[in-house]
Amino acid sequence: MSSDEQETSQRAPLELAHLALIAVGIAAFALTIGPITDIDTYWHVLIGQEILDTQTVTNLGNSWSTFDASWRTTQWLFEVVMAGVHAAAGWAGIIWLRTVLVLAFLTAYALMLLKRATPAAVLIVFTLSLIPVSYLFQERPLLASFIALIWLSAVAFDLLVAGHAPRWFVVTPIVIVWANLHGMWVLAPALFALIAIGLVLDRSQDKRPQAFTAAKLSALSLIAGCITPLGLSSLVIPFQFKAATANIAEWQPATVWSTTTMGFLAIIALTVGTWIRRREPVPWSQLIFVLVLFAFGASAFRNLLPATILLAPLAAATLSTLDPLRSRPVSPAEAKSLTVVGIGLISLTLIGGLWLTAQVDPLGKAKPLSIATKLSSIDGPKRVLNTYNSSGVLAAFGGKDIKLAIDGRADRNGGPYIDRYIKAEKLEGDWQELLKQIQPNFAVLGKDTALTYELTNRQQWKILLTEQDYVLLQAPAAKTSQPK
Repeated sequence: MSSDEQETSQRAPLELAHLALIAVGIAAFALTIGPITDIDTYWHVLIGQEILDTQTVTNLGNSWSTFDASWRTTQWLFEVVMAGVHAAAGWAGIIWLRTVLVLAFLTAYALMLLKRATPAAVLIVFTLSLIPVSYLFQERPLLASFIALIWLSAVAFDLLVAGHAPRWFVVTPIVIVWANLHGMWVLAPALFALIAIGLVLDRSQDKRPQAFTAAKLSALSLIAGCITPLGLSSLVIPFQFKAATANIAEWQPATVWSTTTMGFLAIIALTVGTWIRRREPVPWSQLIFVLVLFAFGASAFRNLLPATILLAPLAAATLSTLDPLRSRPVSPAEAKSLTVVGIGLISLTLIGGLWLTAQVDPLGKAKPLSIATKLSSIDGPKRVLNTYNSSGVLAAFGGKDIKLAIDGRADRNGGPYIDRYIKAEKLEGDWQELLKQIQPNFAVLGKDTALTYELTNRQQWKILLTEQDYVLLQAPAAKTSQPK
């Protein structure tokens, strides 16, 4: 670690950049206030309720599906938390859970960076990091991984740059809990392995102990991550899920022209640009670290924020070596004024943010809620030919005897089935055979799809209700009366 980096890694006195950092955090928090936005939130709660009722994490969610599958969840602990919060406070409780986790993330992220870089450098990296915040800060287990990634980012930087390794007895319980909350825990062993390889490539005698330590931490976290109800399957399931997401937007490769990508690319560019400007040799370990995180972030829109969080400490510490971003002396009077203003901003944000959260209708963006309510009022079995995005609301509010042809659990449905299903909505592929297989007596589809036109104009399905872009259809009487 250079003398410049040692200097900038120290805590800086309170300065104007701190206030700007607070303002950015407030803006990011404000963007997250609102109704439930994640379409999968609803079935996550249902899964959590089923786990509490059955005391198992396997064969879940068959009750609302047209076909049985031995599906297992990798997010059982967070889903149980969601179910508990919902049982205690209803859907509004899910909003409050999101609020608490977002505030925890923003606070921990800022403090972690401030321990390792100057406030001005942190301000730049923090701001650029949060560009995709409104897209990714949703009510789902991924939020828990974002918080865990702050810890992983900090220990990875300390090991890679400062040579300080985390204690094994700290790493182990954190990874165990993380693995039961969300499948992104696999980044822990992967990142420690990456650091070990990079330190070996540095070919420095002094770094060999660090490389060995990183390798041990990789193996340890790999073992710890398998201490879940799923055991060794925990290693495979995240990759099985990725293989089933070819038709899901957030899993598509990130594109340069997307606004959600700009912050990530800017942080990469600023880091590399600062390295070039300093005209000092950059260790192979750091070059490889940045290159691999760039590839990881670019692989999917969903990976942009995780990759950015992992890169942030190194980027901020690197930018801190630039003279304009160094800490500046602050007089006692200025420090006192800044403290008062900072406390005032934080207090107003907490009061205002909590008040606004309390006013939110948690189901304000739940669609097709009216259609789901209509279905719940209809007696008898309901086998529903539905769109992928409507499945969460239909499962939660469509009644106990509803069976959905598809839902948001991509790894349960499988990539081939999802692809076949999406083609059927366009009357492509073997759509007629798929309908015979599902045997629906109701449909919830986009009102302008080719399949909707086919059912209403050629197969005499009846339109029961239209809600925004969705339409509820009922099969002809003869088909509806068939025993299921």
